[in-house]
Amino acid sequence: MNHQVRVFELAKGAKPEELPRSIDGFAVTAETLEDARRTALARLATDGRAVRSISFTEGGGLAAVVHPPEPVASATPSPARSRRARGGR
Repeated sequence: MNHQVRVFELAKGAKPEELPRSIDGFAVTAETLEDARRTALARLATDGRAVRSISFTEGGGLAAVVHPPEPVASATPSPARSRRARGGR
């Protein structure tokens, strides 16, 4: 059975009056609602999203509120600073 997952994003430091914004959703295939929840959580984790909450909707779908993905650290090292030679050169 297909379950539609609606995803909403909310910044980690959001103020209580700020509302989550809707972002792209996706579908998962699972036999039970619990399996659908687990599959959705795994997919969101793979996308680098921290799930704040996940709920079932009427009709067998899910709604997830997530935080934006963390910035990926650069794989290239920062350039080394040049060192002056001793002796005033």
